[in-house]
Amino acid sequence: MTLETRFSHFSDYLFINLLNTVNSKNKTKADLLDEEGMMDEWLSLMKEKGLLSEQQVNKIKEKPVDRTEMKQFRDTWRSYFTTSDHDEDGLQSLINLTKKTPLSFEMNAEDLMPIPDKGGTAGLQSLLAFTMLNAYQDGIFEKVKGCSNETCLALFVDPKGKRKWCSMKVCGNRAKAQKHYEKRKQ
Repeated sequence: MTLETRFSHFSDYLFINLLNTVNSKNKTKADLLDEEGMMDEWLSLMKEKGLLSEQQVNKIKEKPVDRTEMKQFRDTWRSYFTTSDHDEDGLQSLINLTKKTPLSFEMNAEDLMPIPDKGGTAGLQSLLAFTMLNAYQDGIFEKVKGCSNETCLALFVDPKGKRKWCSMKVCGNRAKAQKHYEKRKQ
């Protein structure tokens, strides 16, 4: 099984990809971070897709990434985006993470690249917090939605406000096929 198959709900946003490490398989919740080595696989996929650089991944891998802490971070933010309770404490926690593990910046071919000062969990969370604060500032937080398929747990960014499903190929087709089936049945 390829990395892309395991992490099937891929986004252009690093934090959304972390939030989608929990999904539904055959109507059962599957937590990809429960498996040993999946954090490393996730980091490799993010590097392969250009969302993390080799320098960022190497810095993070200097220390172990605690899956339990990453799951707690993920679950807190999944809850933030799936409920209407958006308090300022959430944003302050992101600010605190970047203060706890500051970022330095290196120039790459296109722009500045943030590198956490520490590796491991603290470094990854600081980097995620930084990208999330940028997304908040750019108005992306308001565009994060959950899939309309009741059994799907995927989150996605809906830039135009019209999208209903995480993927038209998967959940959209299923919903339309079910609607067509029900209509023909009657």
